[in-house]
Amino acid sequence: MNAKISRAVSQQRGMEMQNNTAVILRYYQLVDSADYEPMFGMFSEDIIYERGGHPAIDGMADFRGFYLNERKIASGRHVVESVVENGDWVAARGVFTGELRSGEPVTTRWADFHHFRGERICRRYTYFADQAV
Repeated sequence: MNAKISRAVSQQRGMEMQNNTAVILRYYQLVDSADYEPMFGMFSEDIIYERGGHPAIDGMADFRGFYLNERKIASGRHVVESVVENGDWVAARGVFTGELRSGEPVTTRWADFHHFRGERICRRYTYFADQAV
């Protein structure tokens, strides 16, 4: 590959990487504001979401059901402390502070790993350091 083409490919990859990071940061804004419809659009129809200690969520119908009906969190805010992107993976970590549906306050550290297929997230893994929510 000549230098000009190589530079163009590197720039394109850099733009994709920046776009994936931007998608992830937007995800946290949308979930924190409970703006779920645009959030669902970030994920593929065959999304697989794994959360430690829980069965995998498989497919958009179950994913929607989780966020709309089953998620323990009533409200809160994610503070993203770091984001790392490598190829079609984006990892983020930070602290969540909010309130559970039970009314109990919660603060927990978390780490998420997102796998992209094209422009959509097709796999997601969440890990909690302090308290599973």
